[in-house]
Amino acid sequence: RAAGGSRSLRVSGTKAELAARLQEYAAKPAAAAASAAASGSAAASSSATQPHDSSAAAAAPPRRRTLQGGAAAPSSHGLAPLTASGGSREAQAAADAAPVSGGGGGGGVDAGGGAGGGNTGTGADMEVVVLGSGACNPSPTRSASSLALRLLNSYWLFDVGEGTQVQLQRCFVAPGRIDRIFVTHAHGDHCFGLPGLLCLIARGRDRDAPPMDIYGPAGLRAFLRVTLRFSGTKMLPRFVVHELHDIPNLHSSRPPPPPLAVAPGDVRSSDAGEQPGGLDLRPRPDGCWELLTTAFGESGSVTVRAAPVRHTVPTVGYVVEEASKRGRLKPELVLPLLQRNKQALADEWGVRDPRSVLKKVAALGAEEELVLPDGAVIRGSDAVGGTRRGRKIAVLGDCCDASPCSGIAAGCDLLVHEATNAYLPQYGDSGGLARLQRETAAHGHSTPQMAGAVARRFGARALLLTHFSQRYPPDAVGMMRAIAAAAAAEAELPPEQVVAARDTLVLPIWQPDRTKAMRPASPP
Repeated sequence: RAAGGSRSLRVSGTKAELAARLQEYAAKPAAAAASAAASGSAAASSSATQPHDSSAAAAAPPRRRTLQGGAAAPSSHGLAPLTASGGSREAQAAADAAPVSGGGGGGGVDAGGGAGGGNTGTGADMEVVVLGSGACNPSPTRSASSLALRLLNSYWLFDVGEGTQVQLQRCFVAPGRIDRIFVTHAHGDHCFGLPGLLCLIARGRDRDAPPMDIYGPAGLRAFLRVTLRFSGTKMLPRFVVHELHDIPNLHSSRPPPPPLAVAPGDVRSSDAGEQPGGLDLRPRPDGCWELLTTAFGESGSVTVRAAPVRHTVPTVGYVVEEASKRGRLKPELVLPLLQRNKQALADEWGVRDPRSVLKKVAALGAEEELVLPDGAVIRGSDAVGGTRRGRKIAVLGDCCDASPCSGIAAGCDLLVHEATNAYLPQYGDSGGLARLQRETAAHGHSTPQMAGAVARRFGARALLLTHFSQRYPPDAVGMMRAIAAAAAAEAELPPEQVVAARDTLVLPIWQPDRTKAMRPASPP
């Protein structure tokens, strides 16, 4: 610290990468000092009549050096992706091999949930973190499907493909803060990472914490029970599995899959592992599932619903909807009145700072009023704006037709939709878009144009494309821009509102009445 006190140091990256670079950085002054000492000794021995002045070297100002993590390639939508990884392959290999500590507070590279863990730095109270954006199987450039939704200090995961444990450590997501997991369907690239993830969560989750809630298609309980029993796993958090029953198989060209084993939800209570209370959820008359309503921030609550989508196995999409909120205070109308009464407020109300009255004004109902010392009346209907609608995020599973979700996803602020295959003639594709779309739909998947059409029909304000074939590496900037542009044209959305996902991307979900762009902040 003393040696580098006058030098600039800017760093970003995972703990393992930073440790290696900081050691190298700290070693440079010692190496320089050793070199200077060696030079001085040589000079002294060669000329005893001319003494070496080491004070000049000591007084020389140290060289200023800035350390910066390797810059990620720009994303296809022009937004700078928020990443927690370094730039070089060697640095990334070291980061992926870094051990996970059980403590809290160190961001997403630890398994705990201490203060500061999971802070991705956008400043929003709701964020989407892309853990894996690839289809079929994980690769060095795209991990298998997984997405995290941060609600204040709680994380909800949607799908858990292979490699999700590593991605959590790269994305500053503290595993101990994962409270709910939602599985869209039973294909392996969406659920094979779940058993291992539970073990990682157990390392940092408080034993006294409420059980985690896991939602997914019927058969999920049996999958977890067999996997965990076969592996003899003992390190598990407490969790409850809720199954969605009667999900229709909407893909007419494929025979329905064999029925999955259905395990009852009544299990014995224990200190770890599955707990009693698992629900067997049935669809409402409109074909949708009502999953949960829980408290969240100033809005009071968040509700999660599900609806089927068309894929080669029974699949659902999930919609997270925030309740409506009170209107915002209009300080430009209230503050002049309070400032005018500043002295009277201090004398009669004992209020030294007029701004402290703003909370009382913000709490006024539409028909309530506050009379100030000079007789001025502040009415709630004038000082506070109208009711604001809450945010809505739709996260769809693999699909070639999402129309059954239109009722619950209409008007969503962000639609997360797959775009497995793309027609890019400028990169050598031939045969035409119509043919590619037929072939893609036959496998239960979508193209960027199909995803854009869904966004247009739903009235989505923004579109996040994900689940890309491994043929489309995220660093192929021109290719990803072309994919995003095709979707934006079909969705009739501004280009900046259509995002082609890459692993570690973080998008803030701002309040609908804010004018902030969907742009990630700089890495913390």
